[in-house]
Amino acid sequence: MKLGLKHLLLTCAAAGVFAPIASAQDNPFIRGRHVAVTERGQPEFDPEPMRTSGFDIISSLGLSGELNDNVYAQFTNEVDDTIIRARSQVEARSTWSVHALRAGASVDHREYSSESSETTRDYNIFADGRLDATRNFQLTGNASAGQLTESRYEPSSQGAPEPAQNRYIGAEVGATFRSDRLALLGQAGTRDNNYKYFYSQRNATENFLGGRLSYAISPDIAVFGDVRQTDRNYEQDAAIRNSTLTNLRVGVNFELSAPFRGEISAGQVTDNRDLAGLDDVQFFSFDGLLLWFPTQLTTVSFRGFAGITDPGIPESLSANTDRYSVRVDHELLRNVLLFGEVGMGSYDFNASPSFPVFKRKDDFTDVLLGAAYKLNKHAHIEVGYQMHSRETTGAPSIAGDLDQNIFNIGLKLFP
Repeated sequence: MKLGLKHLLLTCAAAGVFAPIASAQDNPFIRGRHVAVTERGQPEFDPEPMRTSGFDIISSLGLSGELNDNVYAQFTNEVDDTIIRARSQVEARSTWSVHALRAGASVDHREYSSESSETTRDYNIFADGRLDATRNFQLTGNASAGQLTESRYEPSSQGAPEPAQNRYIGAEVGATFRSDRLALLGQAGTRDNNYKYFYSQRNATENFLGGRLSYAISPDIAVFGDVRQTDRNYEQDAAIRNSTLTNLRVGVNFELSAPFRGEISAGQVTDNRDLAGLDDVQFFSFDGLLLWFPTQLTTVSFRGFAGITDPGIPESLSANTDRYSVRVDHELLRNVLLFGEVGMGSYDFNASPSFPVFKRKDDFTDVLLGAAYKLNKHAHIEVGYQMHSRETTGAPSIAGDLDQNIFNIGLKLFP
């Protein structure tokens, strides 16, 4: 699969052919009957954006302290440290009646008091927009660039001299057309991943094409089928690492009076290796989010993912990955929010032909607990606890069972 101007023009032209016959009926794909606890407006405590001509601008600055009892995520000889964290972000959103534009930037700095080699600074710059060609035909686009640091317990970062940092840049365009109960979405994009130092074997460009066809059975339920194909082109060991990932799924999108809202899809993902003779890998594909609103003060979120990912280690070309979690957000008082989340999952590694006897599986559990106290429109206090636990089987000596606990307390300011 090769992306180019031809594919984008064909996508837009196909949607443009059908756009003139679009129905003027209400959109049966819009959701929003129920409001999650974290989305409910509270004028006395919500930050007020700075309003300019056609845009709302909101910014924040977060300062926090963290205590990590296993900084390097080691299964022996754990090292603890205190981290000072500063997070700032700014975002501008258009307030136009048609079309939309959004842009922003964020910086996340972690300063380790003792283990200075672990100090990191992540950042992200982004912009996205929507062009409303007609009521039922829109063009979209987005672009982003930045740096992201992986957690030390991720397979490629554990045991390495420094945590993995990815300097990325990407862009995506899309077209959406709706006619009565039918909706058609086409997308195309690219992302360049550039890892620092000894992680350079992970440097790769990912190009993708995707599409979705949806049909609204009723104003509350829509069924769909989607396909996404991604080409992965690596700078090093391209002969064995380059592949095409094809994901086929069917699903349902809904918002019921029960009250539930969500989207669930399932199917199959295939990792086709470019090199003849290498076995393809197939795995269950799943993506789901289910929100339950038992009361106006409580929201329960169920999330799930299953697919094939790149674990970033030379011994393994890919990993069959799954993650599932449940989270509860509760409004104890108007200005006090409590939350808790429990998740579990696994990496089942597929061996590289360079390491044919490699066999490893990681099973992990994550726990997150916390609270937010809204002092006023300009200041919120946040406290939290995170736990990551992993059990490894069939692994080499560099990996093993581990536990990591992080406690944090911070202040978030809204100028």
